[in-house]
Amino acid sequence: MSTTATNITVRTSRWLTALIGALCITALSMITTLDGGIAPPTPTDMPITLAGITTIEQTFTITRPDLVGLAIQIHPATQIVPDLRIPLHLRYADGPPIDLVSENLSVQAATNGVIAIRFPPLMAVHDLRVPTTTLTFILDIPQVQPNTGLTFTARENHQTPDTLTIDGRVLTNRELVFAPIYQHRWADSLWPISAMARGKPGVLGWPPLYALLAYIYLIVLGVGIANLRRIFLSQG
Repeated sequence: MSTTATNITVRTSRWLTALIGALCITALSMITTLDGGIAPPTPTDMPITLAGITTIEQTFTITRPDLVGLAIQIHPATQIVPDLRIPLHLRYADGPPIDLVSENLSVQAATNGVIAIRFPPLMAVHDLRVPTTTLTFILDIPQVQPNTGLTFTARENHQTPDTLTIDGRVLTNRELVFAPIYQHRWADSLWPISAMARGKPGVLGWPPLYALLAYIYLIVLGVGIANLRRIFLSQG
């Protein structure tokens, strides 16, 4: 095999290796997990029977970026409530009454006493344009027949300023048993690509782009160092 053919083979092999590396970097930087779960029961838990209630409001503070869902504890009815849906509205607590999320909770979709909704990531914790990082979700309770047994759960809360309001009445030191669901990207532990992409338009808002840019930078840096070393050795 000629020297030229050998050089072409080596160069092609290097390009293929770099391409495979780029694909691996992209795949790994797209891996995400969900954090957030309902805390175990406590002796202070209090059932809230939905019959006769029209509105439940719960405030909470975003503690991390990428809020992607809510999990709410609900005890299913002892009697069958066919296709009961509870409208949920997620808004800024101190902002205008504009829905960030509007969903219907299907009671029949509850799993192990928890009903969850998912939505695109909310990034209010890092958005300077928002009035607050405190959100409120509002449940518009439809008419439920008495003695169906359909209930939510309230729990004592002395640690946060979150408030639970039922039909306009604030329950002091109480909160609904629920959990915010946050998305965690594994690659962020090595390089904060989610934070770099957050709030940017188009392809600039795609986190794997920044992992690829870092990868390309390292390749270019490595090639540059190798070339400088080759030049230095040739002159020596």
